[in-house]
Amino acid sequence: MNSFIPRQRLARESIEEILAASRPGDRIPSEDQLVKQLGISRPTIRSALSALEQEGLVIRKHGVGTFVSGPLPSMNASLEALYSVADIVRNNGYEPSVADIHVEHLILPVAVCEKLKVTKNTPGYRVKRTILADGQPAVFLVDYLPTSIQNISVNLSDFSDKMLPTLSRLGICISYAIADLTIKRTTEEAAEALHIAADDPVLFLQQVAYTPDHAPVIYSHGYHREGLVTYTLTRKVELSERISK
Repeated sequence: MNSFIPRQRLARESIEEILAASRPGDRIPSEDQLVKQLGISRPTIRSALSALEQEGLVIRKHGVGTFVSGPLPSMNASLEALYSVADIVRNNGYEPSVADIHVEHLILPVAVCEKLKVTKNTPGYRVKRTILADGQPAVFLVDYLPTSIQNISVNLSDFSDKMLPTLSRLGICISYAIADLTIKRTTEEAAEALHIAADDPVLFLQQVAYTPDHAPVIYSHGYHREGLVTYTLTRKVELSERISK
């Protein structure tokens, strides 16, 4: 083994050789087997597998193994329009689907109450689901909202995939949202849903959705697998800048 080749690069190249000789869906050797086979430390092997997973070349299933995959979908969306993730997937030519929908009744966390400007101990919902693009986990979504919005009782017993149309059927209109976009380490819950490692970076979008009369009604978290969705924003020159000399 060439000691002058960085161990991380050597691990990646060795695993890529295994992938090249395999077909999509094939299971590759476990971390323990790769450590013995390649003579490289477990952290280095794990790091290489994590990078390959982010690129969509492998899928890691906790407690099951690592499998050969194809390239991940690549999607683009504008931050200026309030599209659902499923619509973003569809608009980019992929087939959207929703998995692992879970609607939980709870007392809204204090931080959520502050975002939605409701009193502490307000009853509400926590709705989580995973959006897939052509079967690949793309975004893990979590929505918080009260059980009553502007004196309208919110019943999510028939919730299927999209929150805005569900609320619209109840007579609750969402007009706009204010979002923050950052890079952060994923949570264990999101990592399991997205089939990535718990400390992998994700594109993290948190937003508050408002009614036409500016009442905040939904607080959302979106964990986007790195490299899948690119958000664009049109930046305009201020008039003062155009006329200044």
